[in-house]
Amino acid sequence: MSFTIKKQDDIVIVELKNSSVDLSIISNELEGNHNHIIFDLLNLSSINEGDFKNFTKFGTSNTNEGSFVMIYKGSYKDDFSIVPSLEEAFDFIEMENIERMLK
Repeated sequence: MSFTIKKQDDIVIVELKNSSVDLSIISNELEGNHNHIIFDLLNLSSINEGDFKNFTKFGTSNTNEGSFVMIYKGSYKDDFSIVPSLEEAFDFIEMENIERMLK
């Protein structure tokens, strides 16, 4: 399989092993929306801007007003929610939760 799914509390971590994965298959595996989704892209050697856009669209449409963040080490535009490690992805989600509570 070209991805794995792990669940931790209200966060789903999707580890991609191939950037050309069919996102509808992942959506079916997730069985509905989740509070937060992390896409772990560390196993991918290169990702183009179109991939980042597709992943972001998928993530935002499959979360319940929660957070979507990608883990990737490499070059990218600042238009995307990308962090370099899993720990920073959890921190990102926590910060967004705090921002939502303050609104």
